[in-house]
Amino acid sequence: MTATHMMEERVRAAMSSMTRAERQLASHMLGNFPVSVLGSVAEIAHAAGVSGPTVVRFVRKLGFSGYPEFRTQLHEEMGERLASPIAKHEKWADVAPSDHSLNRFAASVVDNLNQTLSQQDLYTFNTVSEILADRSRPVHMIGGRLTRTVADYFATALHVMRSDVTLLSSLPNTWPPALLEMTNRDVLVVFDIRRYEPAIQQFTEVAHAQGVEIVLLTDRWVSPSASVAQHILTGHIEVPSAWDTLVPMVALVEALLCAIQDKNWDETRDRLARMEGFYEDMLLFKRQR
Repeated sequence: MTATHMMEERVRAAMSSMTRAERQLASHMLGNFPVSVLGSVAEIAHAAGVSGPTVVRFVRKLGFSGYPEFRTQLHEEMGERLASPIAKHEKWADVAPSDHSLNRFAASVVDNLNQTLSQQDLYTFNTVSEILADRSRPVHMIGGRLTRTVADYFATALHVMRSDVTLLSSLPNTWPPALLEMTNRDVLVVFDIRRYEPAIQQFTEVAHAQGVEIVLLTDRWVSPSASVAQHILTGHIEVPSAWDTLVPMVALVEALLCAIQDKNWDETRDRLARMEGFYEDMLLFKRQR
């Protein structure tokens, strides 16, 4: 297990044995990890609303001798989190096994997929699916340079099941007019993986300030937008390539679509039937013999 796996997973695994103050600290850390733990002991304690000794006891429960060792491992994680495509490729090229690249890549994707699905918090997943299934709440999707494709797919599929689903443009100058219509009934689904995009974070923060409920789908290093997200779903995306894989993100989206479909099947079935009728009337697809 890498240092990056160990850091976040240690926090999650230890929460059941923590005191109330320590759980409060853990929730604060995970909400904007690892940005939330880059300060001094006093700064972190103040931000989380706990005491300095609570921070020290907390890191010792995670298996570290003290806060300095905790910080050292965190800095190693930051190096991975912000790695450029070139740096990522060189790292994998040095350790890549000699077997075929297709097999090596496939094994990595399957491992990421297994970890992503097995480590989801079921309460968070169920809450998100309930929110997105609520047809009284408008849903907006936004993604970055690469994750926009996943946001587009999610918006397209979800719109078959319910109305009031909008994919926001990739042009930031179109976002302020969209914010004019948003209220505390609206839901914003944000896709943001490393290297995180400041424009996405800024828009998310402004939407949150208007009372919009934020759902964040991100990687295991966690986007800075997590500081204002009420619901966070993470995926494992690192593969032996200069690019991270989007497969776990797509899997999370499809799992949510399945859950939402089950909650609203009668309405979904009716909308699907109507849509198929339109497809036939417009001769958009070749008919099955």
